[in-house]
Amino acid sequence: MNLYNIVFSPTGTSASIAEAVAAGIGEAAGCRAMKCDATYSAPQPDALGPEDCVVIAAPVYGGKMAAPAKERMRHLAGGRARCVLIAVYGNRAFENALNDMAEFAKSLGFVPVAAGAFVGEHSYSTAEYPIAAGRPDREDLAHAEAFGREIGERLSAGELGEVDASAVHDRPSPERSLINFRDFVAGYAKRQKEAPVKILPVVDESLCNGCGLCAGACPTDAIVNPSGEVDGSKCIKCCACVKVCPSSARSLSSPFAPVLSENFNKRKEPVWLVG
Repeated sequence: MNLYNIVFSPTGTSASIAEAVAAGIGEAAGCRAMKCDATYSAPQPDALGPEDCVVIAAPVYGGKMAAPAKERMRHLAGGRARCVLIAVYGNRAFENALNDMAEFAKSLGFVPVAAGAFVGEHSYSTAEYPIAAGRPDREDLAHAEAFGREIGERLSAGELGEVDASAVHDRPSPERSLINFRDFVAGYAKRQKEAPVKILPVVDESLCNGCGLCAGACPTDAIVNPSGEVDGSKCIKCCACVKVCPSSARSLSSPFAPVLSENFNKRKEPVWLVG
């Protein structure tokens, strides 16, 4: 069996979870994962077949698998390889992301045999408005390894079948938090309709030293010149450029950050299902 780890992870959170899951699978199944990074280019694993296992991990954007992740992976030929689906979200809700990932994977010829949703630090998280700050942490990674070991043991025993990703249910958030968030979203949509405002990363030129790390970290080539100007048609607001900046010259002030920080600060634990 070949084990591949295919990840779209602009800020490294999805990669951390996927690596822990793959390590758990490898430990139990007696193999080592080969990493195929889909963050900046289309991955090129060897020809896949039914005896292989592939971990596919991506962040959740708008309740679905991040669209750029799909674009990077669209060329893959699953060859009936077994796949493990991992959705990483910012502690609010993963919504339909796992089911969306499963449908996408099946369209490429993969057979989903396990699915899990894990929490990673939200791209909008800041010191002022922390949203799952520092996650995945040690506890999250221990859960991820345990998930992987369960998969690996079932693989070794030949007991792993196809999983129904829609059966993985989110842990509920407080009702008041959900109401507050829905009210905010409705008000924001109304304001945007009346006076649209584009929210993009900005640069404090007094702090920027022109190192270019932001451009290198951007998965969509949205940073168009040395001054750090952002092409709004390409930016996915992953905030990789913000988090990689060594001089804190870049920032993104999202109106969603305060409401997410206030209403979804109760720790959510991962959920998963093995076929």
